Amino acid sequence: MVSEAKVNGGDMEAPANELLPALAEKPLGLPPGKYSLVGWDMDTTGRRLIDEICQIAAFMPKQTYTQYIMPYGDLNPGARRRHNIRVVTVGRYRMLKDTITHKILKTKSEISALTDFLDWLEKEKGDSESKVILIYHEPRRLSPIMLLEALIRYKLLDRFKSIVAGFTDSYALAADKCKTTVKSVSLRVLARVLLDADSLSVDSALDRATAAYRIVEHLAQGEQQEVGAGGEGASASKDMVETARVWARPVQTELDALVNLKNLLERQNTFRPVFAPLLRAARPERKRVTQLRRILAEAGFLYDQLRDAWQEHKLTGLEKQLASLSVSAKEEDIKELIEIFDCHFDPAKEPKGLKPRLSNRNRPTSSAGETGEAEGSTSDSQKSSPQNSPNKTSNDVSAGDTSQIEAAPEPVAAN
Repeated sequence: MVSEAKVNGGDMEAPANELLPALAEKPLGLPPGKYSLVGWDMDTTGRRLIDEICQIAAFMPKQTYTQYIMPYGDLNPGARRRHNIRVVTVGRYRMLKDTITHKILKTKSEISALTDFLDWLEKEKGDSESKVILIYHEPRRLSPIMLLEALIRYKLLDRFKSIVAGFTDSYALAADKCKTTVKSVSLRVLARVLLDADSLSVDSALDRATAAYRIVEHLAQGEQQEVGAGGEGASASKDMVETARVWARPVQTELDALVNLKNLLERQNTFRPVFAPLLRAARPERKRVTQLRRILAEAGFLYDQLRDAWQEHKLTGLEKQLASLSVSAKEEDIKELIEIFDCHFDPAKEPKGLKPRLSNRNRPTSSAGETGEAEGSTSDSQKSSPQNSPNKTSNDVSAGDTSQIEAAPEPVAAN
């Protein structure tokens, strides 16, 4: 996939020079063994590491699991539009409401839902020697990281690792197998082209989990004539298990990605004195700010490092430090960063406004576009709910005005 990313079925335009995490490297795969395949997805209150799970769902041909979760905070505007749910207060109680049917949803606490989910996986995998591969569909690989972060929070990681061997991203698989036939590998497009499902709903995590499973099932059949010959009630075929195994990322790989993300967010947060005022601007400028901040964090820069360079050699020191970005950033990005830091460190200079690279005037706001919103904007829960996530104190690394991974997560959430 190229310039257009699809998150949970929605469109999000990625920077032209950015390679989506799902496609950045081919998965390592898992060693041969006995595996059970489960389609999996979840909805969250936002796309940052500090955001909470509000629905978790899993699909197997003979059984499904779905559970809504009552978050401590509210869903941000993008998440409300994506999932068609919102938090409402009725009397003294907060509840989760479906904005389409206007019905109150039955919820559990996050730890109860995760424990039930692990119980379900353990039961469905059957053989004690077998392990589960979770199949999902996402270009930025954020969902596995957010799931692992929640499991770590409740000390459920060891049990999860004893059940689940790894994650297979049907997005990366489809991008490789279908690159000559389709331009987009979003769930909606693949469901229409591969599964003959003209109107796939992607609002629900269970619908997306089902579609991800069926996409891998279809692609695993290769050039066989009878697509879907296994039938609705059949378990995964040997070809499907082998395909999912080869394209899987071990749980440890995603844990390493989580550690790297947290380190990135810590570096990103050191630049808060510079970028926090700029994040109050309009959405196009805010997206531009998160791009520039991420460039610095990925290059390993820290705020103190650039401050010392400016104090010693003024503008020349900044130019010398940021010259190393020429490998990973465009010349206009470097010039803009130098200007921003020079105005920040020199009170006599008037700060210059950012020049957004892309105009959103003619582009419809989409679900994934909220990744931009997630990057650098404050969610409703942060603004209005004093009883926000209980982990904000312990996860200060993530609690800034940062965003998600693939889009540049704010301290923990990340893309």
